[in-house]
Amino acid sequence: MKTFFLILLAEMKTFFLILLAVTASSSIDAAVELPSLPIGSDDFGEPDWMAIIERAFPPWEIDGPCGSLVSVGGEVDVPMPSRIDGDGNPIDDQDDTTSKVSRQAGGKWNPCYYTKRFAGLDPSFGGYPTPIDTRYPYEYAAPFFGQPGDGSTHHCPIGSPPDINIADCPKVNTPCPDGKNDCVVIGEYGIGHIPPFVALAAVKNEYLDALANGKDICSKWFDYKSYRCDIKKNMLDELVYKYFGVDNTIQFEPPIVKEDGTPSSTYYKLEFAGESPACDDGNCYGPHYCSTEVTNDGSVWGDYCPYVHTGENAGKYRHPHIALAALQQLVANACMPSLCGKEWDEGPDGYPPKPTESTSITWCEMEDNEDPISQPKVPYSWPIMETDESILPGPFSYGAFKPAKGFYVNELVLQGDNKEKPCEDSGATAMNVANVMVASAAAVLFVL
Repeated sequence: MKTFFLILLAEMKTFFLILLAVTASSSIDAAVELPSLPIGSDDFGEPDWMAIIERAFPPWEIDGPCGSLVSVGGEVDVPMPSRIDGDGNPIDDQDDTTSKVSRQAGGKWNPCYYTKRFAGLDPSFGGYPTPIDTRYPYEYAAPFFGQPGDGSTHHCPIGSPPDINIADCPKVNTPCPDGKNDCVVIGEYGIGHIPPFVALAAVKNEYLDALANGKDICSKWFDYKSYRCDIKKNMLDELVYKYFGVDNTIQFEPPIVKEDGTPSSTYYKLEFAGESPACDDGNCYGPHYCSTEVTNDGSVWGDYCPYVHTGENAGKYRHPHIALAALQQLVANACMPSLCGKEWDEGPDGYPPKPTESTSITWCEMEDNEDPISQPKVPYSWPIMETDESILPGPFSYGAFKPAKGFYVNELVLQGDNKEKPCEDSGATAMNVANVMVASAAAVLFVL
């Protein structure tokens, strides 16, 4: 009887799994009329990325424009706005965070974004989900072993000195030979790390093509059982290669307006990279606006500098992985409305996790640790000093390992002092390009 009962339970479990799969599959509407994308004004006919993002990540309401400085690291030009309640009244900045959140009008996401210091933490602190949180498949992040650059795409070896420039640590990809910029070879880790604006451009291009030609993308792009509301990994691989593949490489441009005044193939307005006059002194690293004191220091990772915070675009930067997550959600909501809502799918465990299990990168000391537009402290000091009230978990609080759920690569951080060894010579476990099938837990770490 006991054996029969166990067999019955097993068969019932199989039945319900099949039923779930069939239900999820049948929820995809192949005949759906895909929604058009809002178009930004004076932006080369590109989608209105802010509108798309705010649909999936609705912001809280404020009583004025985002704050700004006169110059990078300079004096205040426009003061920071206050959150407002449902009656339009400003919420006292001295109120505790819980009180602000309970009273604020609108959504839960920050409309004035300057730093990824709070990325991966509770949205009330002003951050957005990290690429690990949004399940960006080409991130290939470093695990949280207490090393500089934990949770980033830079894999500094365990035991690296605290003053190492994190930007000098390798990424998990194979750069193209002869020093060709913005190019990676499809190799042992498949495509490996590529910036999110590349995948965003590929998905955007294919979606606009589907709209123009009446193509069915719903059944091709989604598999709710395996990927929920995200586009299937093998489908993303196909799209990235379709638009940026050259032989066995992925070649792309930075997301900028080129010198001839035309947009690049990956142009993304909300990057606001290197705007003049703020960056005229060569003091900016992509979208990060550093002071000349910081750049002259030579040790500071540019990502610790704030995003655009001068002029009319102050606070308007949005990560391209957030735009990609928002675009995926828009399409998934059209294809699977009973499974995927308008707002970003936080996954089966919800968002955010506990701070000690978050994907938040360990930060450095800032000139003013309370100011989101502050510059990194010079001389450079990593990690940030933790206090009893700190919301920025670092290696002191999480010890030897932080159990932040996600997909990480162990291999490079475990190489000790051999940090210069390139990926192609490291003996990494081979990974299937289409399905990213992992054969060894020694090279790749899943935290579930």
